[in-house]
Amino acid sequence: MIHTSYTVGITTAQFKALQTVMVDQQEWIQNDINARAAIAIDDITNLYTKFKINNGESITAVGSTAIIEAAISEGVVGIVT
Repeated sequence: MIHTSYTVGITTAQFKALQTVMVDQQEWIQNDINARAAIAIDDITNLYTKFKINNGESITAVGSTAIIEAAISEGVVGIVT
């Protein structure tokens, strides 16, 4: 499910330069952001799991979205500003 969509603006020079090193810039951007999000999800899941275990608490959040929301609300991780 898509939650947010981003539009990225680049100059003509940047676009033309990228054409020389990749076939599909959109696919590259999508793959890169998906890979970075997957790393963040794994990191948050691990931090939250360790936090709950260290505090002797059960993990009631089910699924990655619920775990991320719980980690944020319980102060395990924060929103970067």
